[in-house]
Amino acid sequence: MKNYLIILLLFGWVGVVWGQVKIDYGNYTIDITATPPINYESEIDYRNAKDTNGIVKFKYNIRIPEKFNLTITKNSVSQPILSVPQAFTPSPLVLFQGTMVFDRNTEYLVTITDANGDNKKVYKLRTKSDWSWTTTFGANAIFFTNRNKFISKVSSDNNLIVEEVQDKKQMEFMPAIMFTFMNNHKDVSFGFTGALGINLEEIAVFTGVSIGVGQNIILTAGAAGHKQTRPKSDYYIGQVIDSSTTSDNLNESQYRFNPFFGISFRIAKNPFGKKSE
Repeated sequence: MKNYLIILLLFGWVGVVWGQVKIDYGNYTIDITATPPINYESEIDYRNAKDTNGIVKFKYNIRIPEKFNLTITKNSVSQPILSVPQAFTPSPLVLFQGTMVFDRNTEYLVTITDANGDNKKVYKLRTKSDWSWTTTFGANAIFFTNRNKFISKVSSDNNLIVEEVQDKKQMEFMPAIMFTFMNNHKDVSFGFTGALGINLEEIAVFTGVSIGVGQNIILTAGAAGHKQTRPKSDYYIGQVIDSSTTSDNLNESQYRFNPFFGISFRIAKNPFGKKSE
């Protein structure tokens, strides 16, 4: 039966010891003595341990029983798995030495098996970035920077002509799902956001910079690509038109970029979804 445990690291000159694994932050060394068939997992403190180049190097000493195989794999995906020790028969140990280089989101898998590929032991050492993706739901206000449109107007000589006016609609609100990459280890953090907005008439895309407050409220400002009513290029100001031509004929919907400001919230489930009985 497997139990999932949380390993608490002690920093400074004091090493971290769990079973047959020791992480020494003072000397930047990792010692592993693979005697029992135990699966071990720990997280390296990347922020406190990295050097001036932004990387972390640990020299490792791994001792495994004779006639056992050793594999070390470097990944960029962390999958926390931990299993409890089982009975084993002690064997003479063989020492492997080298260097592990840690960057953000780095994972080392140390896999040990016997000569037949059985009695598998897995040791995981990983780092994680403070930055992660946060999904929120909210509304964005799109501000129109250009509101020109064509209308039909009767001229002084009783001809119907094209005239340009300013649309009274200055902004538009649109619900949106926001995806923000930010530092969730801080109560207030800046980040980068991409979003998708949908209403009954169109789909809009948003991108901009955000500020997260308490990890649950995201304020975002940037540019929105959306549909906007714009004058048709087939017409020009002062053109004489037929009486059957309406304002709808003089304009068309075009995708344009305009500035927007939005607020979104991180919620556990869709507030507009049906309640389960």
